[in-house]
Amino acid sequence: MIPLGAIEFSPAEVAMILAILTVGAIALALPATLTLAWVGYRRGTQRPGWNALWYWLAGTALSVGTTAIAAGQGLGWWAVPIGWIPTGLLAAALNPRWTPGAS
Repeated sequence: MIPLGAIEFSPAEVAMILAILTVGAIALALPATLTLAWVGYRRGTQRPGWNALWYWLAGTALSVGTTAIAAGQGLGWWAVPIGWIPTGLLAAALNPRWTPGAS
């Protein structure tokens, strides 16, 4: 028998779907966010691990948000690499430059 009505999900099913979408979005953002985390580690002076974590969290929020906006515009799977652009540009801008001969 084919159901002929709206599909209804229980609150537990909605929570599970949202959790799967969140984990998937974070996994798809990893190429850009790990780059930003590496920049944060290199910029950290006293606690580079915590600095890298905060950079990764900020990069994840930026990348996932940009991907969601691009997906809302109907770009399909192209929204994923478009979501990497702001995070990659931020990593390039914040990357510490090593001055040869300095120290």
